[in-house]
Order: sequence, then structure tokens, then C-alpha cells
Amino acid sequence: MYANFLRTGVGVESIEHLYEIQHGHRQIKFNGENHAYLFTRRTPTRANDLINGGSVYWIIKRQICARQTIADIQTLKDEDDKPFCHVIMNQQIYLTQPVAHKHIQGWRYLSPEKAPKDIGLFTPNNRPDDIPPELAAELAEAGLL
Repeated sequence: MYANFLRTGVGVESIEHLYEIQHGHRQIKFNGENHAYLFTRRTPTRANDLINGGSVYWIIKRQICARQTIADIQTLKDEDDKPFCHVIMNQQIYLTQPVAHKHIQGWRYLSPEKAPKDIGLFTPNNRPDDIPPELAAELAEAGLL
């Protein structure tokens, strides 16, 4: 069984802003390709479940509104020999049905049954065609499109 986790996009204003951050300076090479990554102090205890089909679900402006699939989790050590973790994600950002959620510190697991459904693939400056206009208007009003 795979697992997902929730992560608050601290300082992230919109999904487009998340995309800009990740494509600007949050890149890492994995299997010869560029991937986005996030940093966390502790390696998830369910790391194997996360890399076998799991995703990072992003909370932006108090809504779960996007996800990225997890490609790998790497535990490393800094110059002081303290461990930290890189969660390596595929660059594609999937828009999800927006679900209200308070901000969290760090990350929390999210079961597949409770995960919001995908509504399309995010592309900069272009909303997916399969988003109904009324939902696109709500996302835009919330600063998510």
C-alpha cells in the first residue's frame, strides 16, 4: 500500500509561484533528469510506501490544491554530520480538487482514500481544458490559478 503526505508551501502564493520556485532553484538530478525536491530534517518512517506510488499534496493558502509524485527519498548528512532528507519529486504538478485545510508544520501522512482527486495537469500561464469554468473561477479567486 502506498502513502502520501501533506506539505504546507510556506511563503508560496499560488501554484504558479510553486512552479517558479521549483524551476528556478529547487532542482536536483535524479536518474539523469531534472526533478524538483523539498528538504526536511527527518526521513519519513514510511519512505518505502511514499516512493511506491505516493505523492506530496501541497497546502497553499489554506487549501490542498496540488500534488507531485514522489520519485525518491534520500537521507544525507550536512557539514555538521546531522542527517536531513531530500524528497525528490517529478516536476509535473497536478491540480487537485481544492479542499480546505489548515497549515501544518513539517509534513503529515495522507491516506489515499482521503486524497483529493486530480483535475488536470498544471502548465504555467495556461489552465487545463478539463477544469469546469466555475471551478477555474474559484481557483483563480483563491490565487491558485
